[in-house]
Amino acid sequence: MLRFKFGAWAVVLMLAALSFGACSDEDDDPAFNPPSNITEALKQLYPAAQNIEWEMKEGYYVADGWVADAELEVWFDGNANWLMTENELESIDSLVPAVYTKYSSWVVTDVYVLVYPQNPTESVIQVKQGSRRYSLVFSQDGGLLHEKDISNGDDTIWPPAE
Repeated sequence: MLRFKFGAWAVVLMLAALSFGACSDEDDDPAFNPPSNITEALKQLYPAAQNIEWEMKEGYYVADGWVADAELEVWFDGNANWLMTENELESIDSLVPAVYTKYSSWVVTDVYVLVYPQNPTESVIQVKQGSRRYSLVFSQDGGLLHEKDISNGDDTIWPPAE
């Protein structure tokens, strides 16, 4: 009887382990390679890009890599059209002085510059105070375009809707 119980539990544990091992999250797959038209579009746009890792984000192909000393996320659609480049900055100092008095006492956590093929360049400043986090999007002249509550943990900056 003991041998049967042990054998049954062993089978259950093996099935559970196989079930969890079979789950795949494409976002975390370091070997993910997009179609060649997507990689060629990146090479044309940023020929000096290095250390590139690809991922899918809700139908978009996203290349995370480096050009010189800048870390970039370059977004493409399924037709290899460039949609956006997100450049992470070390500090807010390189941005046009922005007036965000409502959040001046908050801690700046991240700073990005967003470059688009058709739309004006934007700056994003992510701030936090306690458990509250916001993403503030500014025009290049420092005007606040919009703010987004990112306290839920989703701080993804998506390309503009076409």
